[in-house]
Amino acid sequence: MKIAFPHYEDVPAIEVPAENLLGVFSLPRQEPNDAAIGAALANPIGTPRLSELAKDKGCVLIVCDDVARPTPAWKIIPFVLEELSAAGVADSKIEFMMALGAHRPMTEQEMQQKVGPEVYERFRVHNHAWDDPKALEFMGRTDQGVEVWVNKKIARADLVVGIGRIMPIEICGFTGGGKILVPGCCGEITNSDMHWTRVDVDSRDIVGKRDNPIRRSIDDAARKAGLDFIVNVIMDIEKNIFGCAAGDLVEAHRQGCREALEYHQVRLPQKADIVVVDGHPFDIEFWQVNKALGAAGLAVRKGGVVICVSPCYEGLSQPHESELLKFGYQSKECVKRLVVSGELSHKVVGVHMIQVADVAVEKATVFLVTDGISRRQVETVGLKHADTPQQALAEAFELLGYDASVLVLQGAAEMLPTLQENWSFGTDHQTRKRNEQ
Repeated sequence: MKIAFPHYEDVPAIEVPAENLLGVFSLPRQEPNDAAIGAALANPIGTPRLSELAKDKGCVLIVCDDVARPTPAWKIIPFVLEELSAAGVADSKIEFMMALGAHRPMTEQEMQQKVGPEVYERFRVHNHAWDDPKALEFMGRTDQGVEVWVNKKIARADLVVGIGRIMPIEICGFTGGGKILVPGCCGEITNSDMHWTRVDVDSRDIVGKRDNPIRRSIDDAARKAGLDFIVNVIMDIEKNIFGCAAGDLVEAHRQGCREALEYHQVRLPQKADIVVVDGHPFDIEFWQVNKALGAAGLAVRKGGVVICVSPCYEGLSQPHESELLKFGYQSKECVKRLVVSGELSHKVVGVHMIQVADVAVEKATVFLVTDGISRRQVETVGLKHADTPQQALAEAFELLGYDASVLVLQGAAEMLPTLQENWSFGTDHQTRKRNEQ
C-alpha cells in the first residue's frame, strides 16, 4: 500500500505491505471558526473581560509565540485590539513581544508575518532577548525554588496579554497558558531550571495531563512574571482555528486543554514494531521535530524502529547545535552527569537530549529522513540517516524481520497516541507494566 506524506511535496510516498500495516492515522480537518476568538473574549474564564482589565492601564504588552509555532497570531490580534480600543487604550501604549524561549531571534519579515503587516507597521514589535541579562528583571522564586527572571518590558507593563495555541506536548502536558512567558520570555536560568524539574518526573504523569508538577511550576512563575490574560486557540492539522479559551492563565487554560485533548488524542489498535512519523508543522529544526518523535515513542514497542521524516529546514538547532554535536543523544544518567559536572552548559539542552534519548536510546532505533541535516551530523548525534522513507523501511525490516508490524502517523507532532484497550495515562503502575510487555 502506497502512503503519501501529504505535507511534503518533495518526499516520495512509502510503500508498506498490506499484511504489515496496522493503520494510517491522521488528525481530521475541522470547520474553521475564527468567531470562536470573539466569543471567548466576550466570555472570559476566571477574569473580567479584557476591556475591563485594560481600563486606565498605562502600558499594555501583547506577547505572541514565535516562528517555531504555527499559531496564526494575525487572526487573533484584531480581536484583542478591539477589546483594548473599547477600554480606551491608545496605540502608543500598546507594544508586542515575540516569545522566543531559547530560540533564535525572529527576522523582521517573520515578525511581520506573525502579527500581520498592518499591526507590524502600527505598533512596536520586539524580540525577547533571553540571553541578555540586562534585558531581564528578577521577579522572585517559585515554590519549587526556580528563580523567575523575565523580560523587563513584561515586568514593567501594566497589563500583559499572552497569545498562543493549546496542544498536547511531552515536556509539560500541553502548550499554551503560562508557557508564553515561561519559558517564552524568561531568562536562561529560569528556562533551564524550569525544564530541569521535568527530568525525574514520569512522562505518564505529564503527557496529556493539564495539572501536573511541571505545569504548576510554569503557572507559579508566569503569575510572578505578570501574565494577566491569555487568548489560546485550538487548531486542526491544517491550522484552522475551531476553538478558543480566554481569561485566567490557569482556569481558561484548563478549559482549553479539555477541548484540545478531544481533538489531538488518537487511539491506536496496538503498539507497533515500526512507527513512521513526520514533523509537520514543526519542521523548522529537529529541536521542534522532536515532538513527533515523542508521539512515536508512545506508539512503538520497546526494541522497535521509528522512522521520522522532516526537512528540518534550519538543521538540528541553531542556538544549541554545537553542544548537540559535541555530546550527541545519550542516556538520562549520562546527561545528568554532564549537567552536574558543568560540561553541558545549558540544562534546557540536557532536557532536550533526554527527551530524544527516551525514544532513540532507551526504546527504539531512530531513522531520520531529512535533507536539512547532513548524514554525518545525524550519525554524530546517534541517529541513523536515510535518504528516503522507503530506504528507512527496508533497513527496519532487515533489523526486525519482514513480518514486523507498521503504524503510520501523519502529522504526529500534534498527536497524543493512546491505545484503544487497557491503556490510559492515569493507570496504576501494574497496569502500565502489563501494557509495556
